[in-house]
Amino acid sequence: MRYSHPKLRRINHLISELDHMYHEAALSFKLTDSEFSILYTLCVEGDGCALNQLVQYVALPKQTVNSALRKLEEGKIITLTLNGKRKKNVNLTQLGQELCLKTVIKVIELENSIFLIWGEEKSDRYIEETREYNNLMQEGLNNICKSN
Repeated sequence: MRYSHPKLRRINHLISELDHMYHEAALSFKLTDSEFSILYTLCVEGDGCALNQLVQYVALPKQTVNSALRKLEEGKIITLTLNGKRKKNVNLTQLGQELCLKTVIKVIELENSIFLIWGEEKSDRYIEETREYNNLMQEGLNNICKSN
């Protein structure tokens, strides 16, 4: 029995394909998906990202992020530094920056090239449509979750 709209099925397949591509890239770099996501986020957001923001940006469970951060810290890829009394920043080490140049930066450059190929109008349309879909989805999920 099928409950979903055919286009929703296609969107879900496309999302899964893209997730799989990022997973395969992480594997090829000998990184876990969570390590890849953390390094990617540090490269996009800039070194010295606040830990609480990083957790929010990577959209992974806090425990998963903490485990990956511990492994990256043990590998001398990142350092965690205090920012005030209770907040921490995540910083790339020199080794971490070198690793990023060989891994996630290549992926980010590929993504940037796609947006250049698409041009401003198509890129903006993709962003706006995705944002609208996500907003409607979040609003609907909020309503579903409230009723349970």
